[in-house]
Amino acid sequence: MTQGTPDARLKIAILIKRFLRTGGAEKYAMEVIRRLAVHHEVHVFAHEWVFDGPEPITFHKIPRICRKPAWLNQLFFSSFCRNAVAAEFDVVHSFEKVSTFDVMTVQSPCFKSPDLNNAGPWKARLDWVRAVMSPRKLAWRWLEARQFAQDGARVIIAVAEKVKRNVQDCYGLPDDYFRLAYTGVEASAAERAHAPKELDGIRAQLGIPVGNAAVLFVGTEFKRKGLDALLEGFALLPRGTCTLLIAGGGGGKLEHYKSLAAKMGLGAEVRFLGLVPDIERIYPVADMYILPTLADPCPLAPLEAMAAGVATIMSDAEFNGSAELIGDGEAVLLDDPRSPQEIAAALMNLMDSQVRRELAAKGRQLVCQFTWDKTAEETLSAYRAAIERKRVAQQTHRAQPGVSCEG
Repeated sequence: MTQGTPDARLKIAILIKRFLRTGGAEKYAMEVIRRLAVHHEVHVFAHEWVFDGPEPITFHKIPRICRKPAWLNQLFFSSFCRNAVAAEFDVVHSFEKVSTFDVMTVQSPCFKSPDLNNAGPWKARLDWVRAVMSPRKLAWRWLEARQFAQDGARVIIAVAEKVKRNVQDCYGLPDDYFRLAYTGVEASAAERAHAPKELDGIRAQLGIPVGNAAVLFVGTEFKRKGLDALLEGFALLPRGTCTLLIAGGGGGKLEHYKSLAAKMGLGAEVRFLGLVPDIERIYPVADMYILPTLADPCPLAPLEAMAAGVATIMSDAEFNGSAELIGDGEAVLLDDPRSPQEIAAALMNLMDSQVRRELAAKGRQLVCQFTWDKTAEETLSAYRAAIERKRVAQQTHRAQPGVSCEG
């Protein structure tokens, strides 16, 4: 095993079920891992992967016994990974709920979180009985308890302070267990490189009338991302002034939201784009971007929109970890993303092109500081911390009376 010195080449095991670029969480993992692989030996253990980059990454197939139920798939994945990484690695880094790792990146709230809001002892007892009788709840709670056990040697990477606080509320881990590694963006790739005629052509293809302001929403789980309140707020705007572009699969609810928009009389002003693999092509077309999310650890899309020079509206830090990065008016933050009136007011404010330009310039200047290289370096720092914690733990164990120093 190599030593955990700053310049040492590390042998790293990455545990992730899907090594793809289809979502924000997946893209986060891929961008970080690609950069680590430039200087370190990286092995990815996954169910599936699609990768054509130049970085030398070694892939290992983890069998998929079943897709559903998800909790059973997760238990199998955890078990197979434990056996697969039995060979020596300097660091085992998981992006999944598993029981074996040195470093874990947490990108979502704890499964235990809803239980924190129990109203009184009787409801707490009822929820406990329901959990005991539910294999799904038992599995997720067991994995999570193993994941956040205080063993003194692990390091947890949180993608936002919001995520860190959630884990601490649920499991009481001290601050020294955590490192922060926010989402990065590729500002250079997001520049508005399209010529005006090309942009006009894309707008025409998307059905945006000449003179209309294009409002972009990107998200897969429409309900959690706040599309209900957005449609209600959009309906409060003067007719014929804006076109709402909705990119994302909808989490199985696409047809429901198409019907909802039609019932609200928005059929002519809303475009459902479905899953857009080249969303970077759409950002420069938008006059403003909005994400009134109700729960998001650190969404990537609003930061990408800001990097592309698009005036951005998003939920504040109570609902959205990315808002923690906003310092001085670089984006419009919604105090209550459930309020159609507040959403409508924010959109109306950005109908002023001068206001949009000023906000877009400040937003782009800010997010240019949030690079994937920085995220990867913070991840590497967490690796070094985990290696040191593991070394200290092993020395402490060997020094205990009655403990053999051999093997």
